[in-house]
Amino acid sequence: MGIRKNQSSLTAAEKAAFVAAVKALKANGDYDMFVAQHRAAFMASPNDPAHRGPAFLPWHREYLRRFELALQQIDSSVSIPYWDWTVDRTAGASLWASNFMGGNGTGASRQVTTGPFAFSTGEWTLTVRDPGDTTTFLTRAFGAMGSLPTQQGVSATLNVVPYDSAPWNSNSSTNTSFRNRLESVIHNPGHMWVGGSMMAMSSPNDPVFWLHHCNIDRLWAEWQRENPAAIYLPPSGTPNVVAGHGRDDPMPPWDNEASPPTPLSVLDHHALGYTYDDEGVVSPEVVPLTVGAPATSASIGQAGEIDIYSFVVTTPGSHVIGTQGSTDVVTALYGPNDMVAIIAEDDDSGPGANSRIERNLSAGTYYIRVRHYSGSSVGSYSISVSGSAPQPGIPTIQVNGPAVQGTISAANERDMYAFTIMNPGTYTIETASSTDCFLTLFGPDNPATFISQDDDSGPGTNSRIAVNLASGVYYAQVRHYSPTGTGSYSISVRD
Repeated sequence: MGIRKNQSSLTAAEKAAFVAAVKALKANGDYDMFVAQHRAAFMASPNDPAHRGPAFLPWHREYLRRFELALQQIDSSVSIPYWDWTVDRTAGASLWASNFMGGNGTGASRQVTTGPFAFSTGEWTLTVRDPGDTTTFLTRAFGAMGSLPTQQGVSATLNVVPYDSAPWNSNSSTNTSFRNRLESVIHNPGHMWVGGSMMAMSSPNDPVFWLHHCNIDRLWAEWQRENPAAIYLPPSGTPNVVAGHGRDDPMPPWDNEASPPTPLSVLDHHALGYTYDDEGVVSPEVVPLTVGAPATSASIGQAGEIDIYSFVVTTPGSHVIGTQGSTDVVTALYGPNDMVAIIAEDDDSGPGANSRIERNLSAGTYYIRVRHYSGSSVGSYSISVSGSAPQPGIPTIQVNGPAVQGTISAANERDMYAFTIMNPGTYTIETASSTDCFLTLFGPDNPATFISQDDDSGPGTNSRIAVNLASGVYYAQVRHYSPTGTGSYSISVRD
């Protein structure tokens, strides 16, 4: 199985082998075929099969793997390396050396004049270009259009679940769509920072494209390891979803093949024949914690390690999850009874660089993930869970009764309400007022069984869920759209 490595760890021989294989693909015409495929996907807009939709990640995973296999036909030792821009963030990084990707563009034209892909070598002429573009040389403009993603931004993105959410495009909330957050908040700035040729539909003309997208694929693989129960969304047949983006849809331009790839078929990158050099550092063990017990000592022993803990709440009420020590860790809380339903994340709310999460928790099992703030650092810490006063009873909403008034009074607050359905049928749960609320419905008879969620289907920024419900008790959770937002609202249920 091939191993995709961080470009900063490549030997001089490995860099030379990658460059030679890329230039050989350019010489035989195959490289330009890949550029044309990427350009064609963009030009198919609004039916782009590769961008601004759920298949952004699987399409590029398939695309990169086919490119990698083409490289390996030339040199079997070659795998695509990845560029970790959270670390290698400057024009002086080894990535841009003259023996690898070459440097920044110069002059008014921003032409790249150094390295193996400079026009002057006679081996890197751009022949597949965007409509109207006559530039035949590689261009770059480092930093002219923004900054590279940070480790903090990456960490926040990796904590977003589910995989995607309605309306399944670039308008999907980056708080409920991992795919859109990774694509728009993390991926797009990489293209923009490099600038020049990387800003075009034909962006694979710049070989750094492959290293950039390899890192995006690596982050998706990390998210998949951390969220094994989070399935690809949406299923095929979902209304208003572009063809190729449904779970079982054949992905263009390979949809006419005898066994075309689908998003579902590429979810396991190991089955595709490659792995990443940082895999295996996530601890598979879930360490149990006891509420009220002394702090448990632990450590981040390897770069990128994630420690996982669980604890059981038997008496609903306010609970505090906190770390102690000098190591700067980030803590995320999930549950109840769900390892992928995130409740809160914190970095430095505790003393010093420690994390602290305080939440009212219902009965159930909860999970904690602890990582170092820096993806390349290690250190020791301790962690504890304490409980305090009982949680007040869950307010009740009367079906077809008056709206219940509520207030999001603190960052990340989640208000829970219960209502009882006596007669099965279609019911509408909605919020009202000027506060941008996000509504999640659970049940029946279980506040942890997810049914549906909504952001802005009601008037203005109000949320609305219309759904067929059987008899039973249901639970409506209200939070602010923004993790730091507050405000008043009302909530009602009617048939």
